[in-house]
Amino acid sequence: MSLLSSVGKPRRGRGVRDRIFLGICIAATLASIVVLLTLLGSIFRDGWHFLSWEFLENFPSRKPEKAGIKSALWGSIWLACVAAGFAIPLGVATAIALEEYKPRSRVARMMHTFIQINIGNLAGVPSVVYGIIGLTVFARMFGVFGGTNPTMYDRMAYLTTASGEVIKGSVVKETDAVIDLVVPDRGGVSVPVDQIADRRDVYIREHRFVLKDGRDVTGLFREVTPEKITMNVTGKQSDAAAVEGDESGAAREEVFAPSDVKEYHTKRFIQFGNPDGFFYFQLPFGPSVLAGGMTLGLVILPIVIIASREALRAVPNSLREGALALGCTRWQTIRRIVLPSSIPGIMTGAILAMSRAIGEAAPLLMAGAFLFILQTPNNLLDSFAALPLQIFNWAGKPQSAFHQLAASGIIVLLGVLLVFNVVAIVIRQVFGKRE
Repeated sequence: MSLLSSVGKPRRGRGVRDRIFLGICIAATLASIVVLLTLLGSIFRDGWHFLSWEFLENFPSRKPEKAGIKSALWGSIWLACVAAGFAIPLGVATAIALEEYKPRSRVARMMHTFIQINIGNLAGVPSVVYGIIGLTVFARMFGVFGGTNPTMYDRMAYLTTASGEVIKGSVVKETDAVIDLVVPDRGGVSVPVDQIADRRDVYIREHRFVLKDGRDVTGLFREVTPEKITMNVTGKQSDAAAVEGDESGAAREEVFAPSDVKEYHTKRFIQFGNPDGFFYFQLPFGPSVLAGGMTLGLVILPIVIIASREALRAVPNSLREGALALGCTRWQTIRRIVLPSSIPGIMTGAILAMSRAIGEAAPLLMAGAFLFILQTPNNLLDSFAALPLQIFNWAGKPQSAFHQLAASGIIVLLGVLLVFNVVAIVIRQVFGKRE
């Protein structure tokens, strides 16, 4: 009897400690819920006044009653789509490579361990560091392709006529009937619109003229008219300039007439398509939606990899062994058995990752996002705004009306986050029912 009583006392003691610990956990959870509900209540109380369809349709304004969130809303949607399209496939593929194709040699195992450790460390790196990486790698591409701002270069029109002739010049005047251009080596040219088969607007990084008097002029336009061309040039341009004693390399002007041109060559900004159209591409990416989205993709990539690896580990090995025993290859086993079974866990990680990506502001500031912009993106290489930055901009203003606008922006941001999470949850549920 004494033995039973001595055994029962520690059990009763452990039961008391378990209940105390459970009570602490419940209290902490309730406190967190109360704080969250208080914050949400305060936001809805301040921001409900400005919530309307006009708020979603209007662009930002210096007048609170006319201000809207259209540019930031669409910018965040573009960024979220780019980030998800970049990080989720790459993260899942990385997780499959690390988890399903484990190396056997000693050196490869060491590299495998090293990569795993670094992925875990990357999950804790401050987001502003990813912003610096995105600015250097995506926006500027290490400066390999030159500057990142197309407005620094001369914009010219490349017109292809019905006969196949290509006319390159600066547009002076454009109407529904005719386009007047200055072609650098021909002067003024008028092209009827009905004779134009194709038009492309391109950026020129460098104009090179070989003149009839022997001068070699390289630079950008300062002024272009049918009668004369004024160039901004730097450095030693020709032997004639050296004779005049200008070897300092300082910027100067060169003026000549189109009739003085013997040869004309251009060095284009690397681009494809029309900057105002949907299908447009340029190198480097510059402060664009693509650069910002890929920077956010870097931020959430470690989260996606870690969550995907855990989801793959949760798949029983018996399923793999059964598929291999039936003659499936390793890739067939992964594609048809392992990956479908792990989709619910992968989508859970994607929900957490997208929740972080949509609310990030620091990486976007580093990547070149705008705090005030009156347009929505036309393509992946267009400039953009984002909801967190717009909220930050409004919250920093002294007027109380802008603070209420910031609260309305937070509500919209929560709505966008909810939509993306619902999509991920639906995908998770669909694949979860198939098991």
